Amino acid sequence: MRPSKVMKFLFFTPHPDDIELGCPFVYLQALRQGHAVVEVVMTNGEFGTTCREFKGARLVRIRKHELARANKVFEQSTSHTVHVRYLGYIDGYLPLTPDAIDRVTHLIRAEKPNFVFTCDPLYAQDFHPDHLRTGLLVYYSLFRLRKVERPWVFYYYSTKTDCYIKCRWVDFRLVAAALAEHKSQYSPLAVKFIIMFYNKLSICRHFLERGWVSESFRAQPYRNGTPITPGHISLLQRLIYYIFSTITLWGVRQLHDLTPEQVGLDQTKTY
Repeated sequence: MRPSKVMKFLFFTPHPDDIELGCPFVYLQALRQGHAVVEVVMTNGEFGTTCREFKGARLVRIRKHELARANKVFEQSTSHTVHVRYLGYIDGYLPLTPDAIDRVTHLIRAEKPNFVFTCDPLYAQDFHPDHLRTGLLVYYSLFRLRKVERPWVFYYYSTKTDCYIKCRWVDFRLVAAALAEHKSQYSPLAVKFIIMFYNKLSICRHFLERGWVSESFRAQPYRNGTPITPGHISLLQRLIYYIFSTITLWGVRQLHDLTPEQVGLDQTKTY
């Protein structure tokens, strides 16, 4: 059934598997309610394996196929279609440049979304450079958009959430099924671990705090239509920053043991 007013949701993801990890329940709810859903995949995930023989174009083909199958899980359960747009940047080398900001700005202007979801670049859980830059590209694009063009922005992978959106516990089954389609990234045991100890514990904490099952985000604040930059960062937030940056950057370094040129890629191009 279509809602009385169809809205557009734009999801910016650094890699092909970040919907299932970052904001799967809102993604699913938007589809279920008949809203327009567009997923913008910033990079192709060329380096998402420790197997050197698979890095590069071979892994890109695999991961695009996996994303299509994961989205099929959501589409079949909701009878609505996801529209995917690849920006084609190289995994681990997402640029934070005026040209890249312009590209994101033009995309938002063309799509005219009501809501945008992206990684939190300021209070981040994951310090993979692509995650931070995905959030920053969206954040900086807001200053290039006219006031009437600026959508509501919500940040996932955030350590300072202030917005809770209701979701359904029974949807864990669908989220796990979608995540399991990313077979190049997760074994069946890893899927169970992520769903149980990351997603479920997080949502259980929200239930204890709010009294209802929810997914949490940090909402981008505005003042008179202009984005507000966070001010003072507390000692606790600095400690959280140190812990998460130390843990997550270690994992990134294990994957990027080759350069783009060594796997046949050109950093000056998109694919």
